[in-house]
Amino acid sequence: MAGRKGHGIVGSIARHPWLAHAARRRITVLVVAGALAGLSVWPVPYRAAVTLTPVDPSTLGVNPASNGGGLGALAMLGSGGATSTQTLIESSLQVARSVYVRQQVSKRLNLPARLGKGEQATLRWLEREVDARSLRGGIIEVDTKQHDAKLALDLAGAYADAIRAQMAVVNRNQNEIREKALEQVLAQAGERLDKAQAAYDAYRLKTGSGDPLTNALQVTARAPAIDDMIAAKQAELQGLRRFATDSNFQVMKAQAELQALQARAAQARSTSSDANGSVGRVVAQSSKGLALRRELELAQMMYDTTKRNLEGTLAEGLVATVNIRVLEQPYLDPDRQYNFWALGLLIVVLGAGAAVEFYWLRPPLSAQRQAA
Repeated sequence: MAGRKGHGIVGSIARHPWLAHAARRRITVLVVAGALAGLSVWPVPYRAAVTLTPVDPSTLGVNPASNGGGLGALAMLGSGGATSTQTLIESSLQVARSVYVRQQVSKRLNLPARLGKGEQATLRWLEREVDARSLRGGIIEVDTKQHDAKLALDLAGAYADAIRAQMAVVNRNQNEIREKALEQVLAQAGERLDKAQAAYDAYRLKTGSGDPLTNALQVTARAPAIDDMIAAKQAELQGLRRFATDSNFQVMKAQAELQALQARAAQARSTSSDANGSVGRVVAQSSKGLALRRELELAQMMYDTTKRNLEGTLAEGLVATVNIRVLEQPYLDPDRQYNFWALGLLIVVLGAGAAVEFYWLRPPLSAQRQAA
């Protein structure tokens, strides 16, 4: 007996009393193989599937911030941040495989009653029987294989609805958080805008200038105009002196006017900030006025950007349910489906049968010596 066991697994199987008889062995293999071949296609397995693709609401054109407007992090806050397609796919897959989705599917289809299982056993059954995976092109496929075609279709459809509903909840929660944050930013931007506007208006009233830049340009152009007037007055004075002395009334008047113009020119070119109408005073006033104006423009831009982002976020909230697009409605795969457990056993039986037949056709030398 020990020598017979030394021919390996195939030898031990081949020398089993039941399989040693050739006709009985072959009939047994044919019967078992036929039964497994029938079980590989019956009961008929049905594969149901549904294909989905995630959609970022910020790409639907409802939020101006998603078109590149805004100020850095502020624009990212308004458009939900830089959400990549891969992130959306992974988030959707995580939702599809979540316990919550399985609970919703179980409740919607009343699976415990249909399957005759408890609640926890039903959830474990769903985890085994339904698969969600990512395909190329950002496509998510949910499929299942059941012997009940209606159950298979119901599972695919219920999963699609549950995934879309849960993703809508996630998007709404995200929009609510962004909306609250943007409202706070908008309030702060409004306060900054009010302060900047009040400071700029107070400065304009104090200086008596509607626009510091315009006032600076006017003062800058005043000195060349006075120079032209001085040149004209000097020419006039030279003409008068040809026909009159310095004691003449006209000459004295022209000299007084020339001195007055020269004093005005000196005052206009003065760098002191205390002299009225001087370049120094205008530079000091215009520098402060332009700084206040820049602060006002920045505050206005931040307020407008935040307001636009808030409007876009509110609009995104209206399309929060448009988060998963169904590419293919739940369908039954027309390709032939097999019961792979039976098909696998069939391959094992046929392989073992072929090995045993080859063993008896060409037994090893040790077996031939033992038989002799």
